[in-house]
Amino acid sequence: MNAKYLLIIPLLILVTAFVYMANSDESKNITVGFIESTTIDVSSKIPGRLENILIQKGSPVKKGDTLAILESKEMRAKVEQARGAKEAAYNKYKMALNGARIEEKKAVEQLYLQAKEQYLFAEKTWNRFQNLYEEKAVSLHEKDEVEFKYNAAKSQMEAAKAKLDMVNNGAREEEKAAAKALFHQAENAFNEASAYLQELTIISPVNGIISNIIADEGEIVNSGYPIISIQKENESYAILQIREDRLNGLNLEDKVKGYLPALGKISEFKVSYISPLADFATWKPTNQKGEFDLKTFEIHLVQLSNDNIKPGMTVQFEL
Repeated sequence: MNAKYLLIIPLLILVTAFVYMANSDESKNITVGFIESTTIDVSSKIPGRLENILIQKGSPVKKGDTLAILESKEMRAKVEQARGAKEAAYNKYKMALNGARIEEKKAVEQLYLQAKEQYLFAEKTWNRFQNLYEEKAVSLHEKDEVEFKYNAAKSQMEAAKAKLDMVNNGAREEEKAAAKALFHQAENAFNEASAYLQELTIISPVNGIISNIIADEGEIVNSGYPIISIQKENESYAILQIREDRLNGLNLEDKVKGYLPALGKISEFKVSYISPLADFATWKPTNQKGEFDLKTFEIHLVQLSNDNIKPGMTVQFEL
């Protein structure tokens, strides 16, 4: 009989210890999450062939560092075309401002003087033929022919005088404004093409670590196609998925402690985001009376201490 009691007593102690440990673990309600990091994809605004990749996976980079270089002969040709159009428009605008050259002015003036001499000669001839016609020394046909030549010489002289005045006065204000507008239009087209050409050099927009290199050297990438992924520096956070009956009143800005097995230490976190997941994450009871569907919430927690956490690490919270 005593032997039976000796066997029962240790068994009762084990059962009691097991129940205590189970209740203790349940009361702690340990939830395991993972460390995530904000990741951005770097791409080019224009298509081109990936000529050179200057970094490796895991390389630390600073904002403004050159990551890769694309090559696009078509883009370079467009820049040169825009440069030529800009120079041509500028020269026309300059001509409108400065007017004709001295040599051009002299040539136009010489044409005017010749036309004036022809007009004066035609005028004398016309006056003489008028007197001869009144004296009936010439016919009406001869008089009309001389009159026609006189009028033609007068028109030529007036046209030459108008051209000379235009050369001396320069372009009108409207013509100057139009030439200026065309120059600015060509200049903006050149600046736009040059800006696109600069996009062939892929620059890091943030400080961080290269998490992935998506394209390979020699590959043709389209505009907007991701080339490199960067994990932003100092933007890691813990992410949890908790059923609503285990939230225990957790709210935004609440501070909780989490254990990091990789570092072997406890770190302090702050709740920065709480949101329910989609219906696929809803817990549904298995035909048990008195139970109902429970939503699953996603929780984000930012680290308050300066521990060197990295994406992929696990973290344990007591909630």
